[in-house]
Amino acid sequence: MTNPNRPLLRALAAAAAALGLLAAAACGGGGSRADQQAGAPPVTDKPVVLSVAWWGGPARAENTQKVLDLYTKAHPNVTFTTQWQGYSGYYDKINTSAAGGTAPDIIQIDNRVLREYANKKLIADLGPWVGSTLKVDAVSPKLLGTGKVDDKLYAMPAASNTQALVVDKTVLEPLGLLPAETGWATWDEFGAWAAKVTTALGGKVWGVRDESANISLFEPWLRQQGKQLYDGQKPGFTVEDVTAWLTMWAGFRASGAASPAEVAQPANAGDISKNTVAAKTTAATFSYDNQFTELSKATDHALMLVPVPGSPTGAYSRPSQFYTAYARGKNVATAVDVINFFINDQAAGAALGTERGLPPSSAVSDAISPQFSDQLKYVIAFDKRVVAQAGENPPVPAQGDSKMNQLLISAGENAGFGRKTPQDAAAEFVTQATAELDRAAR
Repeated sequence: MTNPNRPLLRALAAAAAALGLLAAAACGGGGSRADQQAGAPPVTDKPVVLSVAWWGGPARAENTQKVLDLYTKAHPNVTFTTQWQGYSGYYDKINTSAAGGTAPDIIQIDNRVLREYANKKLIADLGPWVGSTLKVDAVSPKLLGTGKVDDKLYAMPAASNTQALVVDKTVLEPLGLLPAETGWATWDEFGAWAAKVTTALGGKVWGVRDESANISLFEPWLRQQGKQLYDGQKPGFTVEDVTAWLTMWAGFRASGAASPAEVAQPANAGDISKNTVAAKTTAATFSYDNQFTELSKATDHALMLVPVPGSPTGAYSRPSQFYTAYARGKNVATAVDVINFFINDQAAGAALGTERGLPPSSAVSDAISPQFSDQLKYVIAFDKRVVAQAGENPPVPAQGDSKMNQLLISAGENAGFGRKTPQDAAAEFVTQATAELDRAAR
């Protein structure tokens, strides 16, 4: 029998839920009502302590701290606590703190978690501050759009970068094996070159690191095949695509072009300190171009950058990282002002250099690039050459993308160590990827 009071009960339940959300918003992070109001001005006239989290190496930590110190110098009431680490385990730590309502006020993320964090309302919609606290006029619409989910701006690009091959110039120049600045037209040509390098070095140093587990390289390769990493909330690739990828790298290992899996494995998690060019176990490895400066500091050898083999349309100007504000932070408006400082302040841009990538603000880039070192100018020139021929930016990655990296690492290592054939490793990867993306969307 229909309950005649059901409409009233539903109305009461809805009202209770609304009151609960309002109470949560009022209490969220403990900030003042004015500060928590979307679009409110930053609080800098009384003591504010903001926590900031990022991943990266010592150089990034040093540069980031310089910027925070500059902000405190301009706003003495605002101080910071910081936490930084390598990429591996970074999001586990962020997710754990967010579950307890204590995530950092400013969180560096990459596009692999943007959709997930936006949909879960972990990060604040920055739109209400655009035009007041947050200035975006000097950021290209294309780059700015990478921080949007469903047309709402949740993240500001910290910088832009693109994939590259880092080559040990000191080792290869005397051998007459330096690649052309334009790289190779095909992956087969690249593999033949890398095999020659390994032979010339007596098999003690390999031409290139086995990068079969590198999803950041798998993506441009996939784009060269006319596909994208995602088709909505599903994989944009097939078992046959992944099999071809893993088989290509198996061929490189067999020819001696690529290092054995045991040499490659320590760097699979993305820790730049384990980079094989820095360790001098390979003559080349793939990396984002903005990491060139930090890699150069890690070795006494001269390095150079070369585009990814194959069609240049596989590349795209990607946001290297984003700055985001924790939606439940104590001082969201002040966090947004700090993000604006990172993006638009010239002194901040000078302190950051290109370690994270090219400055997102054209005004900042134009103002500070003449003072850059020759090395930084080299990175900028390389990036501009690649981006000029690059393809269109892909959509924001699917929710659950953050798990894809580890799944491909497992597939690459299973094939690399001979635990599975490339076909079986590929089939398992696609099955797991499909299930993870489906689970993440629920």
